[in-house]
Amino acid sequence: MYKLVFLLCFLVHTLTAGKTITVKNNCKKVVSVGTLTNGKGSALPEKTADLPPGGSTQFTESDTWGGRVWGRYQCSGSSSNDATACGNPGAVNPATLAEFLFKGSNGQDYYDISLVDGYNLQMTISPDGGNPSSGYSCGSPQCVTPDCPDEFAVKDGTGNTIACKSACSATGKPEDCCTGSYNSPDACKAGSAANSIKSACPDAYSFAYDDQTSTFSCSATGYTVTLC
Repeated sequence: MYKLVFLLCFLVHTLTAGKTITVKNNCKKVVSVGTLTNGKGSALPEKTADLPPGGSTQFTESDTWGGRVWGRYQCSGSSSNDATACGNPGAVNPATLAEFLFKGSNGQDYYDISLVDGYNLQMTISPDGGNPSSGYSCGSPQCVTPDCPDEFAVKDGTGNTIACKSACSATGKPEDCCTGSYNSPDACKAGSAANSIKSACPDAYSFAYDDQTSTFSCSATGYTVTLC
């Protein structure tokens, strides 16, 4: 009987086990954090939290989850802290993204910082547990956001820059977005804007085919995303 109870408890734990994503706000302002699962068509984040300076929150996802996490000060044209009102990040309202795929190839978790659509906040991703860091294995990618060219700036109602578009988001050109005849690693190369981003944030995705120097892998119990 005891063995049966133990086995049932083990199976329940196995089926419900997940990974924890901790988000820390090291910024000087309130940051609204959002998450979205890959493939979801929702225009709004699935999970949200408003973090005061120095605050943190945790999201528990299944151990096969894939999705993204981000933070914002505010929406374009608004002074409100409720940055979830401007929807999910994209070409119009970019944000620095922490991207995850749990238990991908060879059972490893894959994670990266993406600036492909643009960026807004400094970010670091750190594995919680896992093997000792060695380059792209259980490493901690980080990005201190580079200066934003005026032509790529997203501004609020008072003219302050609150985010920066990528070349793809700003121009929509196939050569910047790696679409159409440029939809392959051989055809799509980093332009001057992507190179500037890569120079400032060598760990981060600067354009769609920036995989080789931007993808990290680990097998950890969770991950910590630090903003600012």
